[in-house]
Amino acid sequence: MNVNQISRTRPILIATLLAAVMVAMPVAQTTSVEPRIVHVSSTAPEGNVQLSRLVADVRKQADAFVFLSGGASRMRVDQQRQLMAMFEALSLVTKAGQRIAVGDGGTRAGIMEAAGLARHASGGAFPLVGVAPAAEIPPRGKTPIDTNHSHIVAVDNPAAPTHDTWGSETSTMYWLFAALANDRPSVTIVANGGGITLSEVAANVQAGRRMILIEGSGRAADALVSLLKGTTPSPGEVRDLRERADKERLTRRKDLFKTVQLQAGATGLRDAILMTIGATK
Repeated sequence: MNVNQISRTRPILIATLLAAVMVAMPVAQTTSVEPRIVHVSSTAPEGNVQLSRLVADVRKQADAFVFLSGGASRMRVDQQRQLMAMFEALSLVTKAGQRIAVGDGGTRAGIMEAAGLARHASGGAFPLVGVAPAAEIPPRGKTPIDTNHSHIVAVDNPAAPTHDTWGSETSTMYWLFAALANDRPSVTIVANGGGITLSEVAANVQAGRRMILIEGSGRAADALVSLLKGTTPSPGEVRDLRERADKERLTRRKDLFKTVQLQAGATGLRDAILMTIGATK
């Protein structure tokens, strides 16, 4: 979802960490099915028949929605491992009897891949919809999609710069998320991330959607936590992101934010999700 996270992820390290997470997850019988791909223009997503069918289909399967924002880059190895493992919470929520659908950036990197692994290990217990710029994913781009997603929405934005279209899908992504979650509970989990993540946080604030910040995951998430707590981080990226978040008044609705410590693990995140969507364990 965040171009910095995607472009700087070290493939061998992430593959090793995600393999460890997958081993830790419960094994379930799964089928290998490629995601359903829907191509859409950012200029008129509401007129796309395939996208309308996707929304109707997913809403039949879910009573609440969980959206992901951020990444897992520039973290210590142990912290990355903790963050990846937290997303087993998605399958734990379904085991608690909740019918959820999940939305994210759809690529094979960071927390998006972790969400895919959680869906795979759960036997496809929840729809997982990824939204990415069409120019950056195959067949036109080089960033691989995560094949454990149920759907991928490939967005063409004619106003995007030709050399870098990451972030050009954000408005369509949040139009789609609003359509999916209309009149139903929803929450966004914010972990790590950079400038694009802050833009997504702004979209969530505009929508009045509650967010769970993973404290200790670094970068944008920790910048927002710092702003909420009134602390001053050391000079560097977190401070720079904090200054931008402050300038844009992203925490003006403090009631929308809840923090969960990185050390809380999958069960801690599960409990926060269930509490936020109004469910119980």
